[in-house]
Amino acid sequence: MTRPLLIALVLIVYIVYVGFKHKEIWKKLSLLQIIGVFFTFAGVVSISGIILYYGSRYITSAVSSNIMDFAIKFVLIIIVIAAAGLIFSSIAGKITNGVISIERRHKKN
Repeated sequence: MTRPLLIALVLIVYIVYVGFKHKEIWKKLSLLQIIGVFFTFAGVVSISGIILYYGSRYITSAVSSNIMDFAIKFVLIIIVIAAAGLIFSSIAGKITNGVISIERRHKKN
């Protein structure tokens, strides 16, 4: 099995898992909202993958050290995943009128 196929299969299994885990939330949404959330997720994942693939190659092409190459890719992955999560959360929150949103935990003094 090739690596991209394995990654795609893991992503599909994860999507199915999340779908079953949050059945009650999906029942609150209309069909158009579900389709909008799905396309938003697919778009954010696709754009993030393109940025990670081409961006990391472009940035690390000037670096000759394997250690620096790994460090740069690691930092880029963290930044892209964090940005993708925030973007998806804000778009999905608008599509679903706040039904799907990431709750941020604040420390209480």
